[in-house]
Order: sequence, then structure tokens, then C-alpha cells
Amino acid sequence: MKKLVILFLLSFIFGGNLRAQLIINEVLYDPSNIGLAGDANGNGVYGQTEDEFIELLNYGTSSLNVSGFQIWDDTLIGTMVYKIPMGIIIPANGALVIFGGGTPVGGFGGAIVLADTGVSGLSFGNTLEKIAIRDSLGKTILFFDSDALSNNPDESYTRSPDFTGAFVQHASLNPRKFSPGTKLDGSPFSIGLAKQVTFKVDLNKYPGNFDSVFVSGIFNQYCNNCNPMYDNNRDGLWEITIPLSVDSIEYLFKLKSGSNYIQENFVLANACTKSNGTINTRYGIIKKDSTLNTVCFESCTSCSGNLSLKGVTDFKTPLLGNSGKSIHLVNDSIIPNLSIYGLGVANNGGGSDGQEYRFPRISVPAGNHILVVRDSAGMAAYLSSCWTSFNLVLIDSIGIINQNGNDAVELFKVGDIVETFGDANQDGLGKPWEYTGSWAYKNNSGVWTYGGINCTDSSTTTYNSKCIYPICAAIKISSIIVEGEGNVSTITQNAGTLKMIETVLPANAGNKSISWSVDNTSLATINTFGILTAKANGEVNVKATALDGSGIFGTKKITITGQANSIAELNKVSVKIYPNPIENILYIESVETINEFKIYSIDGKLILNEKVSKNQINLSELSTGAYFIEFKIDEYLSSYKFIKN
Repeated sequence: MKKLVILFLLSFIFGGNLRAQLIINEVLYDPSNIGLAGDANGNGVYGQTEDEFIELLNYGTSSLNVSGFQIWDDTLIGTMVYKIPMGIIIPANGALVIFGGGTPVGGFGGAIVLADTGVSGLSFGNTLEKIAIRDSLGKTILFFDSDALSNNPDESYTRSPDFTGAFVQHASLNPRKFSPGTKLDGSPFSIGLAKQVTFKVDLNKYPGNFDSVFVSGIFNQYCNNCNPMYDNNRDGLWEITIPLSVDSIEYLFKLKSGSNYIQENFVLANACTKSNGTINTRYGIIKKDSTLNTVCFESCTSCSGNLSLKGVTDFKTPLLGNSGKSIHLVNDSIIPNLSIYGLGVANNGGGSDGQEYRFPRISVPAGNHILVVRDSAGMAAYLSSCWTSFNLVLIDSIGIINQNGNDAVELFKVGDIVETFGDANQDGLGKPWEYTGSWAYKNNSGVWTYGGINCTDSSTTTYNSKCIYPICAAIKISSIIVEGEGNVSTITQNAGTLKMIETVLPANAGNKSISWSVDNTSLATINTFGILTAKANGEVNVKATALDGSGIFGTKKITITGQANSIAELNKVSVKIYPNPIENILYIESVETINEFKIYSIDGKLILNEKVSKNQINLSELSTGAYFIEFKIDEYLSSYKFIKN
């Protein structure tokens, strides 16, 4: 491994902010290897590489953004050994400490603390080495030569006095061998360096009763009721913001029920915990003002289950505009307060805009399909019978549901993102998850499926589009009722027809298509439109079968009479009427004796029913219009249409 000694310091005034200034105040390049005397990062383990550190100070009156600044080993051709992460801002008179590795433990005077996570850490050398500090643009702003100081001091070199003095060995001024993040005497560089830390715990799924909630940790000596948390909007999320001047925190959430306190109980296997020798606590590193992730009580993660994304639509409906835009969600268990959830649309790959829509404060039973829409009338018309498949429809009156087919959608729970469809940082055009003029739908296996770009163009409902929305197609037919039109169950006219009518249930079945058939084609035939045509006397069963794969069918028995089954019979029942249209007298010609006749209105109402005594009928009393006349010859019937002027 290599070690570093830093001798020469160049102060640098950064362009754009003349009051911000970066200097090196302390460096440990050769930690002592005697026991834990060299354990500078405070994690209870000595590590030659991990315990090395550089202490940088912002010697100015305004904050300094050091995101992307670099430490370079310039011994030979130069190697970058560390790059400061994004978002690191050193406050005025504040400190930044960068350790070679490990998990730093301790207060460090409220300084920002980072640790190299690479294999060899900072890997500083002690001789024949120069170190460069470069800004985020790669420009060298500080430069150091290591050869003039001791090669093996077993302690840090620090400026005395802090900020402005020359480098001296630390133990010559203080019995300690180092003081990362603090002045020589151990005091903070600035009393204003405390970080604002927000704690949040979700108690929506906590099964027991409680009166109040507290956060308890090393910062308040695990006091039971020192830091009460609040749920001002009654969404089940309890939170509190506390100023802390430490870089690592140990803490637990506690509930008070009556006079009893209920403390979180963890096993050490949890990813967010550590043992402090007495109990297992939550644990975290705080580098700056922070809002900790929302967690479930006695869990390292957010509460699972409840609401999740199911679909996103960008239908091209006849009404255009926002009428086809919606977000579809489902819940796997009861939600007592839906307002703990919200939605956000990340437009055009511009990143998350945070929670923009909040659900109303209502209780929702388990297994509900929830649809959030901009235009309920337009969406109801487009989804047609499938509209009733949704248990709850919510109308977005503030204009958040405005996604195009290239926009990601985010689901929030108590303020945190818990699920994202698409990529908030990417424009979806041309990406696998694009849904322009279409939809995206998460199937029961949790896999997102897609209708196909512009598959709803020129459609009036989802059912006549090229891509039926899956929840609509998934509803199977449960029963089919078959009747003859007008509840007629007979055909009495020779070669007569009867329109068969099917009633499909449920009304919101995804595919209502059926096929028609008869059980005896020698008696009758039926076409694809359900028109039954008689061929011979007898009884025939008409069957309507569902085409959605459900196997459901319905039947109806139709009785057929009056059929002429031979040439002689056809001639026998043949009747000629004239003129047509008529004025008053209708003339009749038949080779057989006609027993009687009946006249019906066009809507099937019986007008006349008389015996035939001669070959003409006086119809002068009939009103102008269209009629049917039916003749009976023996047991056969024949029917003809005529017009009365």
C-alpha cells in the first residue's frame, strides 16, 4: 500500500464565488498500527488504508459545492484515486473528511464524512509523491509535495492554528494522534454545522393500538419520550426533523400505549441494523441534511402490499384531447386511508416532479380496481361495457393525468416513490415501454405488457380497436339466453324465417361474440346473423355458443310447421294475389281450395281473420300502408306482403 505526506498547500479562490475557499487542514497518511491507536474512522477496527484521511475546510463565508472534485496521484502519469459524489456542499467554515474506507463511526464535529469504497481506498504514499486536487472540470486547484515531512509519523499532520497555521505532527499539541472533522482541541469548526435529519415511520399496517410515537437513539440517550413524532395530516405517516451534529446514527422507533412503551425489536440479520452491545438498533450514515427513507415499523423497508400500478392508458378516442388518458391501480388488501398514496407524471424524461396528485381520504376494500381519469364521460364511452369493471373511478380535476405515451408514471406512498412505470429520466419515444395511442398493462405475473403503438387509432371503443384493454378482454361470458324475436318460438310459414336473439351476460363481458348452430340441419338452417330458415316440419334446437373460450352456450327449441316438403306440396300451397299495390279489391288465384285468410299489420297485429268464399277480397276499409296476408290450405300456411294505397 502507499502512504501520503502533504507538505505544500495552495489556497484557491473559486471563480464565481470569491468568498468560498478550500484548504487542507489535516491529513493522516500513516496511521499507527499499535492496537487501535490508528483507528481514525472509529469503526473499532484498525486498517492502514481505511483509516487514512484528508480533512478539507471551506475557509469562507458562503457554502461551497465540491461535487465531482477529484483527488489525483500525480507521482508518474497521474491517477484519480477518489471523486467526491454529487450533492456534497461544504458550509461556510465547515469541514469535509474523506477516509480511505470502512464505515466511519462518530460525531466528527458535525463535519461531512465520506469514505472511499474502492478496493485500495485512497492508497496514499509517503515518499516521492505529489498529490493534486482538481475541480469538477479537471482543473488542478491544489497541489502537494510529500517529501519534506516524516515518512512514518504514526499520526496525522495538522495545521496549527487551524485554518492558517503551518503543518505540525498532531501529538505534539494534543495527546490524540488525529482529530478528523474537529479543531485540535476537539471542538467543531462551526457550531452551525448540525444537519437537519427527518425521520419517518409508516404505521398504517401496525396491528396494535398506540397513543403516540417517538424516535429514540444515541443522540437522546435512548430517552422514551424526548422526541415525539407527528402525523398532522393523519395519513398514517409519523415524522420529525431533528438537528444532529453526528455522522452516524443509532436509533429506534417507540410507540406509547397508555403507560407502556413498545420498542422496535430487531434481529441483527436486518440490513439496516447493528448491535451496540446491548440491543440491535437501526443504523445509518448522515452526510448532509437528510430525509431518511420511510420505513415500516420493525422493517428496513417501506410497508409492502396495498396499492400498486396496474395500467397506464393513452387511448386515441373519438373525443381526442385528454379523454383517453388514465392510470389504473389495484389494491391487494384493505386500505383504511387511500390518501397516503399519490401519483406523479414524469413528462418527457425530465425526471421526477414528485407527488402531484393525492388520492382522497377514503377507505377502499381489498381487490378494488381504481381508475384515475381526466374525462370520465369520454373514458366511459370508450371503455363501453368494460367501464363497470372498475370499482372506483376518480376524476383528476387539476390536470395531472396528462401523460403522453412517452411519459413515466410514479406511485407514491406517504411521500416516497414505491413504484415506477417506465423511466422518469428518459423520454419513452422509441423505448420498449412506449404506449403512444395505446396502453401498458401489468399482468397477474407482474410483467408489463403493451397494446402496440397507435393501436387505438380510428377506434370508437376499446372493443373495436386493434388492442382491447386487457381487463376488458379478460371478462368471460357467464350465460347466454336465446329467444326468437318477439318471444316467438314457432315458424308456421312455408320456408319461413325467424330472427334469433341472444342475450349475453355479464353486460361487461370482454368478448360477446357467439356462433349460431342447429341440431338438425334437415329441419332448418341458421346463418351467422341468427336468421333461422325452416326446411321441414318438426322441432329444432337453436344453439348460441360463446367465442371467448369460456365454453358457455344457450339453446332454444323452435317448432316448425306448415312446410311443403315436395314439389306437389309446393304447388299445392302456391297462391297468386293481384294487383299489388291495390286500391280496394284483392284478387286471389290458387289451384287448391283456400280455407281461410288472415291479414296482419306490418308490426304483426292481426287485422282480419275470415273464411274464403270467393276469389276476391274487399279491403276498402284498410288504411293506407303495408300488410301481410296469410292463407291456410289444409294444414299448410303461406304468406305474402302487399301494399294498400
